[in-house]
Amino acid sequence: MALGIDAARGKTIVFLAGPIMIAMLTQTFINVVDTIFIGKLDASFSIPGQAALGLSLPMLWIIGGSLSAVGVGTQAMTARRYGGGRPFDAGTVLFNSLVIAVVSSIIFTYLGWHLIPVFFHYLTSNEAVAALGTPYAQIRVLGVLSMVASTSYKGFFDGVGATRVHMYACLIMNAVNIPLNYVFIFGFGSIPAYFVTGAAISSLISTYVGLAIMILWSVRGKYAKPFGYYRLRNLKPRVMWEISKLSLPSMATQIFVMSGVLLFMKIIDMIDDQVVLEAMAQTNYYGTSFAEKASALHAALMVRADLPGRVFADDWAHTVLWSRPPIFMTAAKLIIDLLSIGFVTCIAFGQATATLVSQAMGKNDFKLAENYGWESVKLGMYFFGALGVVVIVFPEYFLDILSDDVMVIEAAIPGLRLMASTLMFIAMSLILIQALFGAGDTKFVMWVELILHGVCLAPLAFILAVVLNWGYMGVWISAMVYITALAMIMAWKFWSGGWKSIEV
Repeated sequence: MALGIDAARGKTIVFLAGPIMIAMLTQTFINVVDTIFIGKLDASFSIPGQAALGLSLPMLWIIGGSLSAVGVGTQAMTARRYGGGRPFDAGTVLFNSLVIAVVSSIIFTYLGWHLIPVFFHYLTSNEAVAALGTPYAQIRVLGVLSMVASTSYKGFFDGVGATRVHMYACLIMNAVNIPLNYVFIFGFGSIPAYFVTGAAISSLISTYVGLAIMILWSVRGKYAKPFGYYRLRNLKPRVMWEISKLSLPSMATQIFVMSGVLLFMKIIDMIDDQVVLEAMAQTNYYGTSFAEKASALHAALMVRADLPGRVFADDWAHTVLWSRPPIFMTAAKLIIDLLSIGFVTCIAFGQATATLVSQAMGKNDFKLAENYGWESVKLGMYFFGALGVVVIVFPEYFLDILSDDVMVIEAAIPGLRLMASTLMFIAMSLILIQALFGAGDTKFVMWVELILHGVCLAPLAFILAVVLNWGYMGVWISAMVYITALAMIMAWKFWSGGWKSIEV
């Protein structure tokens, strides 16, 4: 593989990836805008509020993002049929994808609403984070239907090369979300300030606006007539099964990844707790071998409203310490938000590559499919390698965009520098994952993610941060190991070429 960029293939990838990248960045920006606006609130809201978002969004991706994997099967099957000159078959894929999206979203929305409080109870001991995060996540989970159905449309339009459709929908979503965020978070006129919950309300409204745009675009004669998707006779259980078969490994991958992120955040929550315990150990009362037991006893007494004399059990030093803002968890949220901008850009290149790979395979041109994959990897690695250097040198400039809290920014800088050094490998892994999805090799990606998350990300973070007492840097070192291993495995798999024989 030559290190230089082939101008013709590079131009084709960038032309196709550009609208996807803009669409995904603007879609991600909905969550980033929530972080920015909440960061402008008083510190009593901003720090636990941003930490609450850090836990809420992986939960939402487990519930809604996993279902959005239907777009993987939709795109691969649409592109293969469209590339093979069968437009009506491509339209049939969209119709059946939408049926899957609607039915599964209704079921998962109901389950998610009831499970979110349970998740927060397990993931954090900080009452402020749980109190702000639970209603935020429950309101956002009502948007699962719009998220998943939009992904079905996106998979179809990307598969036929009309990547601009989702871009336009996402731009309008953000045009709606930004002013609504201001209105519902800070209040305006007769509308009261809803603070963190207001961010969820504005995001919910915006996602349904985006879905409405996709639906309106689909009824245009340019698409509705040649593809003929809105016909009841298109309902075919076999096609639904084929979409599901391709999408289920990606769905499982999403669940593994986001579960790993939640466990990762749980370990960071433990580090925040450890800071409190260390501070308590310095006091006369708690500075004994019984520190943790005494702390746990006081916590239990203070939440027992039915206990006679409960007021006399309150220890205000204990209460103040345990009310400490979750600095490290909030810092992690800022790092993940900044990284997510890089993630979606890489995925955009990858999804463009997936379309080109799948269309080339539909024409039985496997060499061209392979060339597109490596060309996209080179583009991504060169760009993000340069960006990583900028972030390493000037991390505070990026963090200042998301937060005004000096303690949080200072805590985030070392971790952000470490992760910026891996941006090249992030680009390689995410682009090749999407290329393998486009080729239909979704099971391999699923098993790799399962193994790496089972033995690497969260377990290694626990060993380094808690067992070896490396603290906050330990969790980010584990993330570096995970990313590097993922990139190397995906490069080997794509190079081996086994994906060329897969039929979808």
